[in-house]
Amino acid sequence: MKKIILFFAILIIGTSCNTLDVPPYNIIQDEQIFKSESGIKAYLASIYRDLPIEDFNFNVNNFDNFYTLPALGNYTGEMLNCLSDMEWNSPNGNMLQMWRYDWVRKTNYFLQEFPNYEGNFTETQYKTWMGEAHFCRAYFYFAMVKRYGAVPLVKTVQNYPETSLEELQIPRNPEKEVWEFVESEINEAIALLPENAPARGRASKYVALALKSRAMLYAASVAQHSTVPNGYENLLGIPKSEATHYYQACFDAADQLKSKFSLYRKYEDKFENYWRLFLDESSSETIFVRNYQYPERTHSYDAHHVPYQMKGAHGYSSRFNPTLEFVQMFDDVNGNPFELKVNDKSAQPIRYDNRMDIFKDVEPRLRASVILPGDEFKGEIIDVQKGLYMSFPGGELKTSATPGTVYEGVTVAGKSGMGNNETTCTGFFVRKYQNPDMANNILIQHRSEQDWIDFRYAEILLNKAEAAFYLGNKSAALEAINDIRNRAGAKLLTEAQLTENAIRKERRMELAFENHTYWDLRRWRIADKLMNNTRYHALCPYYIYDEGKYIYQIEEVGGIYTYDVKANYVKIPESEIQKNPNLLPNNPGY
Repeated sequence: MKKIILFFAILIIGTSCNTLDVPPYNIIQDEQIFKSESGIKAYLASIYRDLPIEDFNFNVNNFDNFYTLPALGNYTGEMLNCLSDMEWNSPNGNMLQMWRYDWVRKTNYFLQEFPNYEGNFTETQYKTWMGEAHFCRAYFYFAMVKRYGAVPLVKTVQNYPETSLEELQIPRNPEKEVWEFVESEINEAIALLPENAPARGRASKYVALALKSRAMLYAASVAQHSTVPNGYENLLGIPKSEATHYYQACFDAADQLKSKFSLYRKYEDKFENYWRLFLDESSSETIFVRNYQYPERTHSYDAHHVPYQMKGAHGYSSRFNPTLEFVQMFDDVNGNPFELKVNDKSAQPIRYDNRMDIFKDVEPRLRASVILPGDEFKGEIIDVQKGLYMSFPGGELKTSATPGTVYEGVTVAGKSGMGNNETTCTGFFVRKYQNPDMANNILIQHRSEQDWIDFRYAEILLNKAEAAFYLGNKSAALEAINDIRNRAGAKLLTEAQLTENAIRKERRMELAFENHTYWDLRRWRIADKLMNNTRYHALCPYYIYDEGKYIYQIEEVGGIYTYDVKANYVKIPESEIQKNPNLLPNNPGY
């Protein structure tokens, strides 16, 4: 059974998460909140609710959206939104915003006022709750610094008019100082928190170590890979000389987690094991989650990702589809680059008896992450077919915008594509996180309740591998990578094969569709190189009527993708600059 969802606590507190005014805690009932265990838990629950976790409900425009559109994977070529074929540029300055000092203020208020009531509780209780607040404040600032770089460091509660308007207009602290503050806050949380979290979805010492591993890797990347634009030397960036410090901090934090967590290996079958880890609440790999439970807190992931032939009553399905480029990142089980054998040496399409035959010997992790054409899901064959050739070559091509259309008993357009923009536009569907036991009649919005795994041990191992590589510890990096590849059913790497690109590729495969790839490409400062007037592709199955065989064709799909380097830093909101001109200059390019 899931624990009681912390979401309820916000109702107890009765405050809006959007107001910039002073919360009424000091007016109505400080004592009621801070003198009782229930009041403190409710207050902390409201803070946890606001944590900027990029989960099922995350929207690139805000953190208060109940939908999954648009998803971060749509900005990297990892998957495409098949409802749109517009030309695409990297998120503009108004996207990916997280300028929420109202959330920070709530945490500052707790850290300021709760010590006045320390004597009412045990030492363990006091340390735990203070540790949770420091963890949350670190998380808030991490979300801001990875977006904006330099932001104001507000560590105390500011009241107006007690504090003058001029004093409230705090300038941005240099990016380097913000990263230092994030590290110090996490260290404070680690020192205070117990080893075991008070409840699922709350912080522990190990959860704080996981955050440290992620945040310090990001900081190291800023130092290692970024070039500060002219005129911003005193505001943005971290000196390259400090990269080693942050890589070491990342490595050490990750290393401390190995005694507590391990990769999920509950099932012998590699395919079954991988997809089940995202649904098993008892997974040995799960470190920190955002809780969901119907009807209190839900999401719409299944409704938005299920293949078209299974869509629920709301009529949603197949909103995002993995690209062929993503699928081709995976190796075969022998460790060779996965080569889709579409054509023979004479450039003629290869005939297949079954649509899945083309994917023979691909590593199990791909099938566990992506539903492939002709693969099975929920006991059904996922019918992906774009058209019917009467004969090939030279025969008539029959197509239909209506999924499931048949000609003389033979499928023209598959039940799940590729007939129109509500079916798959790439030939693939996302399998990861979908609940195969969810009945079709409840495949509707706001009905799914899988927990979002914010930190899992596989990410920690990947953090460790990347940090170890740059620290010159290739043996530790190789051990971490091969632990993941062994679980995935992929061939282990040799030390000679362990390169920067190999580590990055492993991370993109393992953490696909978990909202990591965009931030990774950005912190490595390679997004503009990978997405420069780029088009992505679909793998389209066709059936040959007179042969009873399938062939595949590779076709361009979607618009042109271009990444503007100014997106390496998000635009400071104009509304905030109007209130505080000391936030200027804005980030480069805005």
